[in-house]
Amino acid sequence: MKIRYKTYEEVDKELEILRLEREISIRKIGNNAEEITQLFSPRQLLQQGLASFGSSVKNSQGVKTLVLSTVFKFLFNKFIKKNKHRKGSKQTSY
Repeated sequence: MKIRYKTYEEVDKELEILRLEREISIRKIGNNAEEITQLFSPRQLLQQGLASFGSSVKNSQGVKTLVLSTVFKFLFNKFIKKNKHRKGSKQTSY
């Protein structure tokens, strides 16, 4: 559809509107690019990953069991080694 302008003022007004619309679009693109950059920043990715992992652990009985058994095994081994070390030092002192 062809627009017919009667005066130069109408043309100037339309050009100004188009210029402002273009500027708004460019700013929106810039804002979107900044948001995307922040979304994929290492800090944000780490936070999202940890949140996702935490949610998975919270909702998974198997993972909870695995984590707890690993922690208890570690603590048990540390406690046993500590007691063996104490007993060994007592035996050498006699």
